[in-house]
Amino acid sequence: MNKKFLIVGQGIAGSLLAYNMYKAGLSFKIISSLDLRKASDVAAGLFNPLVFKRLTKSWMVDDCLPVMFETYRELEELLGHQFVYEKDILKPLSEKESEMWLERREQANFTDYISDIGINNVAKGLKGFQHYGKVTQSGYVDLPKMLRKLRKFFKKEGLIIDSYFNYKDLGFIDNQISWHGVMAETIVFCEGFRAIDNPYFGDLGFKPTKGELIEIECKELQEEYILNKNLFVMPVGNHRFKVGATYDWNHLDEETTEDAKQDLLSRLENLIDLPYKVINQWAGVRPTVSDRRPILGIHPLHEHIAIFNGLGTKGVMLAPYFAREMARFLSVNDYPLSKEIDIRRFLK
Repeated sequence: MNKKFLIVGQGIAGSLLAYNMYKAGLSFKIISSLDLRKASDVAAGLFNPLVFKRLTKSWMVDDCLPVMFETYRELEELLGHQFVYEKDILKPLSEKESEMWLERREQANFTDYISDIGINNVAKGLKGFQHYGKVTQSGYVDLPKMLRKLRKFFKKEGLIIDSYFNYKDLGFIDNQISWHGVMAETIVFCEGFRAIDNPYFGDLGFKPTKGELIEIECKELQEEYILNKNLFVMPVGNHRFKVGATYDWNHLDEETTEDAKQDLLSRLENLIDLPYKVINQWAGVRPTVSDRRPILGIHPLHEHIAIFNGLGTKGVMLAPYFAREMARFLSVNDYPLSKEIDIRRFLK
């Protein structure tokens, strides 16, 4: 069996790279094991065009956001399901913060993202804030559902190999790579945080982060907005809300913890004053990188081995744009990658 590309991993990176290859008519197979949990399986899928800490625009948001909407709408049409849910973010503000938001809104390149600033009369049940800022072009993508439907689609097309990938099974024959009888020109690793164990790419500045979130049911909390103050409270329907998230760089496992739950509940109770109950909890490990930028490119010593990884906490917004870039890089001669995301930034 000969394929031009083998893609290892079917998280958001591998799935969207495969989708771009499918659209371009490229020959590929995806190697993915259902036994391996992916960060995308438990991610909230939130997208937010702003960085609240410094009140700046998210990196490359003007380029990434249009491609994100275009790609996910295409997938909704292809797969016959809704995945994107646009909801404004309501950000409680102090009086001083409100003044800064008003100043920022006057800048032309922010008008697309800050829709309103005012005195709080829009959300009941929140503790003690008088001012708010409202962010538009925000919301969430139902990543678990989208990846399940994509897997089913790729499976129907004969493009999924259900298997755990062992690096020892990778061989090189006649200027090609070989894996269990499958020959390909290039193998692309899209493994998420597991790249830290990849013998070809384990030293590229990966700094994975464990994150946990909970789901609550709250009958009285409004569902029109996503709330964000020291955590996010994201409505997902039927009076249910995903609440997150935590950041842990020391325990890179996928087990939920009571400490993380109590941390989230403590922050939640500083924000809302309404009865609720916890109905679920998840944990996953984000594929973050030391410089907070994705990693794309070809191994410097193995021209048949590539990587697409490091999408991190903004993965839902970054993945469509950079999956398109990676597909072009792999299929178009001398296609240039931005220095900010090129693997060569880590090479001595």
